[in-house]
Amino acid sequence: MKNYTKNGLLLLLISQIISIISTFLIYSIFYSFDIENITTENVSSFIFMILPLATIGSIVGILGLVGAILIYVGRKEFGEKHRKFVTYALILVVISIIVQVGIVLISIFMSVSSFGQIDFTSETSFSLAYLGDSMRITYMVTPIAAILSGLIWVFGLYQLEDKTGRLILFAAYASLIVTSIVTTFYGLLNIEEILAMEIDYSSSSQLLSNYQWIGQTAIVSLIGNTLTGILFIIALYIPYNRIRSGELTPMQSDLHQEVSSRRKCPQCNNEIPFNAEICPHCGKIFESYL
Repeated sequence: MKNYTKNGLLLLLISQIISIISTFLIYSIFYSFDIENITTENVSSFIFMILPLATIGSIVGILGLVGAILIYVGRKEFGEKHRKFVTYALILVVISIIVQVGIVLISIFMSVSSFGQIDFTSETSFSLAYLGDSMRITYMVTPIAAILSGLIWVFGLYQLEDKTGRLILFAAYASLIVTSIVTTFYGLLNIEEILAMEIDYSSSSQLLSNYQWIGQTAIVSLIGNTLTGILFIIALYIPYNRIRSGELTPMQSDLHQEVSSRRKCPQCNNEIPFNAEICPHCGKIFESYL
């Protein structure tokens, strides 16, 4: 029998690990860029370094998507509760997509509507006020997006976790929300400063230099998201290892049960009935699918 859930967990694990590594690389590249002395050469070098990471980001997205699809396909492997929870996770994915698309459309509409407020005749200043509302909306919905995405993880993994795994899963969820709130706070705190600045739009270096506050927000985001990512990696590994070791065994069809009606206890390595919830040899208790 194909173990869709185990394979899906493995792909999600790989995608999370690569994502954390890529985030650190992007952060390092950003701060190695000489923002005060912009030339064609260093911009080209910056783009040359970013492009491979953008490709890796696409691969991470594909791995995560395939992993999530496999977990959904295998939602019946671990009982009715798990099937329901994975279904709830899918519903949240749809809601999250609808909310994000709606926010993007609202932001674009507000930016375009206020674009006419820019004074293009001014040679000394460049007002960013037309971006203010859309930037505020983007930051303010960050916690909402974090709550939805975190719930997707919780519903998708909860029934596969042991007690320790569930604690780590909730810790990852809490870390995700706290990081989003702190990032939003820093972002909103600095938006007003940026919007109040008079920037010489003819000088690209001056414009970018005044965006150094993004670096401060990025540090908070980097630390928080790294911690969250590590916790989610552990939360993914625990059920993956439970399935691999035999502590969690997928429910099989009647045909497969006829072929293999027994399995080995991962603790004492003795053969036990396939449906056994307690090992008759060592007393190990297994997960109940009821």
